[in-house]
Amino acid sequence: MRVLIVDDDQTFCQLLAKVLQNKGLDAEWTTDSLAGYKMSFQYPYDLFILDIHMPFLSGTAFAERLKKEHPKVKIILISAFADEALQKTAQGLDVMLLSKPFTPDRLLELTAEVLSQNV
Repeated sequence: MRVLIVDDDQTFCQLLAKVLQNKGLDAEWTTDSLAGYKMSFQYPYDLFILDIHMPFLSGTAFAERLKKEHPKVKIILISAFADEALQKTAQGLDVMLLSKPFTPDRLLELTAEVLSQNV
């Protein structure tokens, strides 16, 4: 399973990638949302983990674009500000929302849940 992590915090990307790789997933990452969007067309990914607050292209805008191109794409949005409005946005996009901070176990649990969904 291939995962693309897009977050403007390099250390956070590396941590998430390591957690996922330790469970056998092929995790790649970028701190550049526009580069991540281009990567989404160049390589097949089973899951996208996108930070909401990114320069140039927000996680929600990234998710909206991905969903238009590939309606069944699997996405987890992450944010330190997971308020009710953002929860509604995630529901409207039919994606999962993970609130920061979270434990590695919670990330793995949600990743397994999303990857096992038949869409």
